[in-house]
Amino acid sequence: MKFDELIVLLPCHSLEDFPVHHEAAEAEGLLAAWSALWHPALIASADRLPTWYRADSPPDNLAGRLILIPEASESLLLAGWPARAKSEGAHVVRRLADRRQIVTAALEPLTGGDGGVEPALAEDFLAFGTGYLLTELLTRQMRYMSNIDETQLANELRAAAAAAMAHDGEQARLHLRNAFEVLTEARERFYPVNSYFIDLTLVARTTLGTDLQQELTGGTPTNLLLTGEALERMAADEPQTLAALRLALDHQTADIVGGEFDEAELPLLPLESILDEFRRGLAAFDRVLGRRPTVYGRRRFGLSPALPLVLSQLGYQGALHLTLDDGQFPQSDQCKTRWEGFGSTAIDALCRLPLDAHAPGSFLNLPRRIGESMDMDHVATIVFAHWPGRVSPFFSDLKRMSAYGAVLGKFMTLSDYFSQTDRPGDLTRFKPDQYRAPYLRQAIIREHSDSLSRSIDLHARRSMHASREAIEVFEGLATGRREPASSVGEVAEPAEAEPTPLVELARQRDVAAARLAAALSGSRSGGPRGYAIVNASSFSRRAAVDVSGLASLPACQGPVLAVQQDGQRKLAMVDVPACGVAWMVAGQEPPKRGKPLAEALALRNEFFEVSIHPTTGGIRSIYVPGQRGNRVSQQLALRLPAPRPKPGDVWRDPDETAQYSRMVAEKIEVTAAGTAFGEIISRGQLVDPENRPLAAFVQRLQIWRGVRVVRLEVELDVREEPRADPWNSYYAARFAWADEAAEMLRSVAGTVQPTSNRRLEAPEFIELREGAARTAIFSGGLPYHRFNGERMLDTLLVVRGESRRTFSLGIGVDVAHPAAAALEWHDPLSVVTDAPVPSAENSSRWLFHVDVRNVIATHWEVTGEAGSATGFRVRLLETEGRAGRVHLRTFRTPRLARQVDLLGNPLTDLPIEGDRVAVDLSAYEWVQIEALW
Repeated sequence: MKFDELIVLLPCHSLEDFPVHHEAAEAEGLLAAWSALWHPALIASADRLPTWYRADSPPDNLAGRLILIPEASESLLLAGWPARAKSEGAHVVRRLADRRQIVTAALEPLTGGDGGVEPALAEDFLAFGTGYLLTELLTRQMRYMSNIDETQLANELRAAAAAAMAHDGEQARLHLRNAFEVLTEARERFYPVNSYFIDLTLVARTTLGTDLQQELTGGTPTNLLLTGEALERMAADEPQTLAALRLALDHQTADIVGGEFDEAELPLLPLESILDEFRRGLAAFDRVLGRRPTVYGRRRFGLSPALPLVLSQLGYQGALHLTLDDGQFPQSDQCKTRWEGFGSTAIDALCRLPLDAHAPGSFLNLPRRIGESMDMDHVATIVFAHWPGRVSPFFSDLKRMSAYGAVLGKFMTLSDYFSQTDRPGDLTRFKPDQYRAPYLRQAIIREHSDSLSRSIDLHARRSMHASREAIEVFEGLATGRREPASSVGEVAEPAEAEPTPLVELARQRDVAAARLAAALSGSRSGGPRGYAIVNASSFSRRAAVDVSGLASLPACQGPVLAVQQDGQRKLAMVDVPACGVAWMVAGQEPPKRGKPLAEALALRNEFFEVSIHPTTGGIRSIYVPGQRGNRVSQQLALRLPAPRPKPGDVWRDPDETAQYSRMVAEKIEVTAAGTAFGEIISRGQLVDPENRPLAAFVQRLQIWRGVRVVRLEVELDVREEPRADPWNSYYAARFAWADEAAEMLRSVAGTVQPTSNRRLEAPEFIELREGAARTAIFSGGLPYHRFNGERMLDTLLVVRGESRRTFSLGIGVDVAHPAAAALEWHDPLSVVTDAPVPSAENSSRWLFHVDVRNVIATHWEVTGEAGSATGFRVRLLETEGRAGRVHLRTFRTPRLARQVDLLGNPLTDLPIEGDRVAVDLSAYEWVQIEALW
């Protein structure tokens, strides 16, 4: 049989109203039916190009016609028309969506079948058919009339089909290339510059085999989104895939996108932990490939405004401001923009959400997406994402088209895209509140355990590691030795290692503290001995120290502010200088008695008075002398969601209808009532409205003289497990305040940021500002909080799957610098109980000092060679959004100081003013300074 005409019936009146809204099988059927007609055997048989008719108005002359009917057109056909078409000599193919099946059915009656045409060449013809339709639809999307030179196009395609049937692949491809150029010229009439396609291949440890190898050997530029962990697994389990990746990287047909070792929960981490994640990942890329990614991206949610600050200093060229997970993140008006993060740092970013390269609807709707990008973006870009081997045949068509020319778009690696396309002129700054992590709900759905306490442990380990590291550096600088552990660029722990237990980190820190205290004491062997308290922070700290090992309480002089003895326990309130040590020895005279800090149902020091509720055992009020009004109240509670409304009921705010347990105190007692430390313990039950016990609680409230923080130690004995919805069923510490207009702020990567979200991630603190009054809630690593109404906050303690039952929180009253105060929570001062002391009875010494407390040091390193310390590096973070000049005072005058990036590359020299290094910081900037003695 020979076909006289190739026809597809479409469910539209013209290409202007072509139905691009279809999805799944209907979309695939439309594209497959159209493109299947462009097989070279069919074109050679008809000696003409395919055409189309309206499904509700098919042709009258049917003999010798090949007619394809996609599923989307079936409902528009006249009753009995397909049977009549067959009876009159037409070959009708219907109720098929797979293109290969359609082609096989179309070729079945054709004399000679497919003529033995090379399969790859036949696929190029089918790709041309897809390209022809998409070009015509794009032309109309861009408000232009069709301007394809149909005569030249027909001549080139007929010649190409004839050459293909004659098995002359070279001539067939030559004429096919000319036909593609006709389409390109038509597109250039309304958009004379290139648009770009980004192929993003998602890689996981389960997708490293044959399909990924084929992706890498295809020749079309692709981008692998993978982690350092997946790359190491590839090297171990799939060496052939790794070889293909190396070859593709050498030929610049592939690019690697990523940088982390594993996709951690970055928005919940401090900056140093974020940097650790990158260093571990980049080390894996160096080991396996000998190169690092220059474009950052991740599949799991994890975007944060802190990322540009890190990426720009690690040598990244660009970033993907998108993820393929749950969670919310903002989108830019432009596809390619300059993403500005903290510290006025910025990095080029691709912000367009990708299309699913496996979904046929993505390609049926592609002309609209391309047209919108051409209209709105200064760099028209379409991003496709897929797993290896999981792509639609129409995505393969786009790749085949790209081998002949940039008809609709040019495939590029992301490195080339960021380096070769126009740089955006505008900066885009996103607010922290525009990012909302899905981690808590995901953890419950996936039945992960300890979704809250993991964050507590992580922050505790990060703080302990940082203080141990800093003390080791200080000891090396004080003695002139460069310890191997303080090498430049060291990560916290090897990626493959088990985490060092917190107890062991504390032991290592205390050993280093003993060495530092001995080095700074200046005492000779056999001299006096006492207590040494070591502060690794870049700001001075005030803390209570158990000095029960002393024969008598130390005298209240020098760094010692107050002392107290309860039975055999001796306590001292001590001021310890920044990056320094304070010493204490036993006093010769008994301390003077003062006013106790605790009495029945009340705790008070010179800054505030805490009143305990006699019925609940929680905090009834916190008052500040000379100020009116209660600062904050607190209780413990189990929240349960309200009953589901019945159909037809009036909608009510879930926060208004939520049910909370009652806190019932059974015993309240004063357990410490000294002049330096006060403590009251409440014990009782949390009960439901029917007085059924849900949990037992113990809550300790502690205050110290000279300290603006009330410490809450909470212990729960849970009997009623929360329900599966973690944001509506949880045990929480509930806080309430009076002023509905109070300004809310929260911690984001160690900085203070305004917030108005109802559900928050803030693992360090939340602050309430009511005029000059400032009240901070230190969460101790607990990451999740929920606002209820306008003046209540729940800090989540226990959700389903959480095993931790003891928690430490704090309430800061007029704490001037909450970011600095939050660092103290997981980092108790290191106490050396038997240390040599200087000649003075109670004294202190320091090594470094930052002159403003809104700037904190997050990391220290010794620099030098051959075991000799020649200088140091320090990273400073501005936490409160206040730009200005900062001075770092040093115990030894440096001869040279400069700012360097996170890779150690010098950026600018810094002025030295005596023993101080001056650096100008912008708001929220994080800088690394290097100084040489």
